[in-house]
Amino acid sequence: MLGLAAVCMILLVRREMPKSAPLVPLDLLRVHSFRISILASVCCFTGQMASYVALPFFIQHELGQSTAATGLLMTPWPLAVMLAAPLSARLAQRVPTAWLCAAGAACLAGGLALCALWPVHGDPALPIVLFTSLAGFGFGLFQTPNNQNMLLSAPKERSGAAGGAQGTARLTGLTLGSLLMSLLFGLLPSHGAVQWGLTMAAVAALAGSLLSLSRSRL
Repeated sequence: MLGLAAVCMILLVRREMPKSAPLVPLDLLRVHSFRISILASVCCFTGQMASYVALPFFIQHELGQSTAATGLLMTPWPLAVMLAAPLSARLAQRVPTAWLCAAGAACLAGGLALCALWPVHGDPALPIVLFTSLAGFGFGLFQTPNNQNMLLSAPKERSGAAGGAQGTARLTGLTLGSLLMSLLFGLLPSHGAVQWGLTMAAVAALAGSLLSLSRSRL
């Protein structure tokens, strides 16, 4: 099935390449800023989804928290995203979006790395809240200016394709993050899968930060 899907993708790309408005937006991927934003988005959504799958197992099985406590300890992440998104929209009017995206993705990577590496002892609630808040704040700081750059770097007549590519990048990252954690849980014990998953999620977010930073050289 994977081989058949690859063949169909190749045929679709070859069919669409000569068109002025291809279904697969290869014309937009030739724009450096758009391409970098797409890749950075895939990396950060991969890191976010992998951590969303790994953290509940980490909090319940490694930290010994109840289901309700696990939900509460995960809550700071979306709250931090909610607070960071409007702030990043305002900062994007004053600060280059490449710097904002790089800083946000770096915060996301830092929060995930701390979750993976912090020693588990004593009362773990406060460190987890701080780390997930940092990760959520970083993701919120990254997402708004990255989407803005993605859409504004495309020609107006291709805005629909740019929006479709944005959604595809998000879904690709979420799928890759889920597959990554599923693979790790299938190959490793729970503890090792969680630590490796969070570490690889941090690496993916760091890659998104470096990709975003590369746009500042243009």
